[in-house]
Amino acid sequence: MEDKPRNTISRKTAAIVLFNGADIMDVTGPMSVFEHAGFNVITVAKNTEAKAIGMYMRLSPDYTFANLPQVDIIMVPGGGAAESNQDMEIVQWLKERAGETDTMFSVCSGAFFLGLAGLLDGNEATTFASLIPNLKAQFPNAKVLNDVKYTNNGHIITSSGLSSGIDASFEVVAKYYGVGRAQDVANRMEYPWKRKQDYARSQLADNFILSMGDLVRRFATKYHFSEGDMTTWEYKYLLWEGVDIDEFMKFMGNEFQKLPEFTLEIETPNELIGEYTHPVLGRGQVELILQSTDQGVEASVRARRKQPYNF
Repeated sequence: MEDKPRNTISRKTAAIVLFNGADIMDVTGPMSVFEHAGFNVITVAKNTEAKAIGMYMRLSPDYTFANLPQVDIIMVPGGGAAESNQDMEIVQWLKERAGETDTMFSVCSGAFFLGLAGLLDGNEATTFASLIPNLKAQFPNAKVLNDVKYTNNGHIITSSGLSSGIDASFEVVAKYYGVGRAQDVANRMEYPWKRKQDYARSQLADNFILSMGDLVRRFATKYHFSEGDMTTWEYKYLLWEGVDIDEFMKFMGNEFQKLPEFTLEIETPNELIGEYTHPVLGRGQVELILQSTDQGVEASVRARRKQPYNF
């Protein structure tokens, strides 16, 4: 029996863009995936100065924009200059390199760099959950999605926030080496690779009650529970013993009614229940329930999606 022909796979090169304030996970997550997949991983910046990545790391780039050789992938992280006052030197360079680079890949708010470079037009795109409305408003010619972990248009790949960049990096590996090999790499890294539609931070039911939870936390000595999924979510807090319960509930009732598209349905000394129409999630029921425990008064903030959730 003849041996099958050897299938040689060329080693791919990924260039990771560095700039001051880039998020540490946006940079190091994809870097680790690409390294474990056998890519040649290099870094690039507009000059040779070391860049502050996150709060505690400084990285010196391997190349500058002026001398970067041909690469297969350019990855742009989020954070810092990606979210406001975007560095137009980075934007212009991405625009110039896009035509000769097989994959342009953004993590988190790095999508704004790609958008300013005109690379999102006509493509699906996503970004950090709270920035999705901004991305949609700023780049109306892009198909901005709020219910995916990442998007893959072939040439342009974008991911939502932080750890989503890791999942999208496996998608890049799969593009070149196949899904099987990408999954093998994920298994070796002991990482549960989530595909495009396995999870979307912007769709978790806690989005109904984020602001309410933050308010209750001001009056709490302990925040001991947070759990849920796309359909329901619940926070639990132990209130400080000096809290005037009547004043607290009056204050929270007023705050609930400041929510846009909110209707208060039930108001008692120990509960507030109403319907809130969230701009992304649609209609949901939100509740604040107080109950006495051995440790004091526990405040439970709950949300339940009323409109079915489907990817």
